[in-house]
Amino acid sequence: MEVVCMHKFDHINSFYHFTEALENIGWRIEKQLLKDRVEIYRKNEFFQQLKSSFVSKKLTIWPLKEEEVITWMDTLLIMRRMVNLLFKKGIQGEKFKILMEYPLVFGNHMRTDYLIVYDRLLIVIEFGMFNQDEKRSEERYTKKLQDSITHRQVLANMVNSSVVVVNYVLVYRPEYDRIYKRINEENIEYNNREINLLSQFIMHHIKYQDEIHAMKQLEMIQNYT
Repeated sequence: MEVVCMHKFDHINSFYHFTEALENIGWRIEKQLLKDRVEIYRKNEFFQQLKSSFVSKKLTIWPLKEEEVITWMDTLLIMRRMVNLLFKKGIQGEKFKILMEYPLVFGNHMRTDYLIVYDRLLIVIEFGMFNQDEKRSEERYTKKLQDSITHRQVLANMVNSSVVVVNYVLVYRPEYDRIYKRINEENIEYNNREINLLSQFIMHHIKYQDEIHAMKQLEMIQNYT
């Protein structure tokens, strides 16, 4: 049976191709309020594509808020940068799958932002953006961490015990002020550091998965001869 989610990418290349639309329109993570950004971008073709896809899949009983579409575009851009790093680290892209907006079975209508699937590994990724002071950032991270832990536990309770389920939270910052046409280099550097940490986290767990393959184990014990 097909896994239900907003978008399912069966390998890295398909995800990279899908998110190329963000590069084509020069998408930026703006500091303006989400409701204001909706007014500016709601007629954008990619915005409408994401919105239509979510509505057609009927993934929730709750009405979709258009502000959420803006956050999808922001996080898809973050994920695209992360995937680019994984490419450079030599990941086996054909084994790497990404599920976007995955509704948790028996999860009381909860959805994960992104779910990475690799062999017997599931990585729950939750995103949050903070646009104010450090205290609010910590509160935002704590809330998202609680969400991701809950999502991980729900998944772990449903899948076979041989499947490793882990979670990760990335809180990002706005990189551009549309009104003043000002790039925030400090926040871009911050986001890139966080993206790099996420890529390292993913590679750590993927490396472990690769090392427990039977052939890899045979190669390792060959060192004793």
